[in-house]
Amino acid sequence: MIIADMMFWAVLGIPITFTTLLFVYDINSSDFTQVILIKQALNGLLSVSLATMLRAFIPYTWYYSQISANPPKLSKRIFELCLISIAIPSLIVMLVLSDNSADKLEKQLLNELDIRAEHLRERAENYQLFHRKAVESLADTLQKNSSGDSEHELMSRWVERYPGFITMILTNHQGVVINGVPSQSFEKLLQRPPSDRKVNDRDYFKVARDSGQPFVSDVFRGRGFGNDPIIAVSVPIIRDNTFYGIVEGSLNLPKFETIDNLGGMDSLLVVDSSEQVIYGSHDLQLAPLDTVTIEENSQSYSNAIKSLTLNNDKVYNYKTVETSNGWHIYILSPFDELLVAYRNSFYALLIGIMVVSLIASRIAHKFSQHITRPLERLVTYFSSNKIVPAKPASYFSSQEIETVRSQLQQAQRVMIDFQEQLKAKVDSKTEELVVLNAELEKLSSHDPLTGLLNRRGFEQVVDTVFPLACRNQSNVTLAIMDLDHFKHINDKFGHNAGDACLITVAQTIEEVLQRDSDYVGRFGGEEFVALIIGESVEQHSHLLQSVRRMIEELTVEYEGDDIQFTISIGAYSLTNQFDMNYDKMLCTADKLLYESKESGRNRMTHKSQ
Repeated sequence: MIIADMMFWAVLGIPITFTTLLFVYDINSSDFTQVILIKQALNGLLSVSLATMLRAFIPYTWYYSQISANPPKLSKRIFELCLISIAIPSLIVMLVLSDNSADKLEKQLLNELDIRAEHLRERAENYQLFHRKAVESLADTLQKNSSGDSEHELMSRWVERYPGFITMILTNHQGVVINGVPSQSFEKLLQRPPSDRKVNDRDYFKVARDSGQPFVSDVFRGRGFGNDPIIAVSVPIIRDNTFYGIVEGSLNLPKFETIDNLGGMDSLLVVDSSEQVIYGSHDLQLAPLDTVTIEENSQSYSNAIKSLTLNNDKVYNYKTVETSNGWHIYILSPFDELLVAYRNSFYALLIGIMVVSLIASRIAHKFSQHITRPLERLVTYFSSNKIVPAKPASYFSSQEIETVRSQLQQAQRVMIDFQEQLKAKVDSKTEELVVLNAELEKLSSHDPLTGLLNRRGFEQVVDTVFPLACRNQSNVTLAIMDLDHFKHINDKFGHNAGDACLITVAQTIEEVLQRDSDYVGRFGGEEFVALIIGESVEQHSHLLQSVRRMIEELTVEYEGDDIQFTISIGAYSLTNQFDMNYDKMLCTADKLLYESKESGRNRMTHKSQ
């Protein structure tokens, strides 16, 4: 079973599994394909091996009807059991160790991803919270402004103190920009008409005005004040419950590069709630504000780690966390890194199994030889009628083998005596069987009453001579003869008288049709059949008429009674066309016999081609 399973996976299992993976699951990773193929083959081998082991515990009656008439050698049985006992536990241990190694690797990778993801989330949230607090502090200062500093001076001081801000603006309640820093960016803008300085259509103005709460926007590209990707942080200015405007800081994106360059093979991707790129590692080839497509991978490559497809292209193992403002931070691990480790682990497992199996097979082979060779020697002595040795023939003999040897010695002595007696009886019985077989052979093909061929014997002869006669184009006549009113004889004189008449008729027919090419048989009852081959059809007709006349003139004496009877004959001859088969010829002759009966009996109806 184990060898058959190995052959199955080599010839059918692996090609079918590979085709299924290729066309049904569309797996493009060669490493993962190798992992699946090896794991499936190992699982199949383990299942069959366990089933083989369990056979020892199955009740005998369950598989009694399936026992082979030619069981394998004992050495093969011992070899199989030893191999299973050694190889299967080794296989199970290796599979467990391999799975534990894979789980350990998964946990290690997952732990690393968790640590980096949490660190990045904390960094991003602290970055936003720090600068939001800065804008709230500025708004509070602008509301009170007890120091007498101008709004421009305060905003300039905040930009210097918090370098993460690219620009800062101050609007009135209508959304018109009334101040901004740095000065070189807003000098010309502040000279324009109020209608050109309105930002009341921006979310950072509308949300802060309507909610009365600080607002942190998604990433967007600035317009009017620059083209850098920025985050808008705005806080409403409210005095005596009256909205006076907002202060807004255009915040530069967090410096994720400093964290991303800490080493390792992992990549970093940060997107906002609209799946716009805030930051992407260099190997991802993504620019800020690019829109990405992130799809959960439906195929499961790991028990614990999820995978995703980025922009319908590359597959990564990943860990994601979400910040309080809706950003998603993805730590992307190279997909093949885990699979290569799995693959190498399985290859090592496969090589280990092969090595263990080879060692186990060698040990099992030698062990089986030590057990079976003494038995084979005893069997050889016994089967060749040599005297079984009185002493052990091998150092590896055992008590059980010695018991067998002693019993074989006794059996050999009994067998020799029995063979001599049996030979004499066989010779005597053989002579009786020869005589009996000859009698049985005759009974199977001859009628016991008349001694003629019975129907079976006649048709056996016909099967041989009829095709030969047709092939040689010899004239052939088939005649069916039936005694007239034979039932009347049986009813009047008795069946024993009828049997005497049948015997006389058979003798008469044989007396006339006595050539080697004439064949006569009794079909049953009072019906006889004759096959005449050779010479002319006229000669055939003359012979049959002689039979009819002689029977007409017969008188059978039985217990003082004189019995007379006649016979009707139907005969058909082949003279020039020999393609008619025997059955059709017999049917035609039977019809001609019927014509003789209808025409008054005691006559012959003979036709030929």
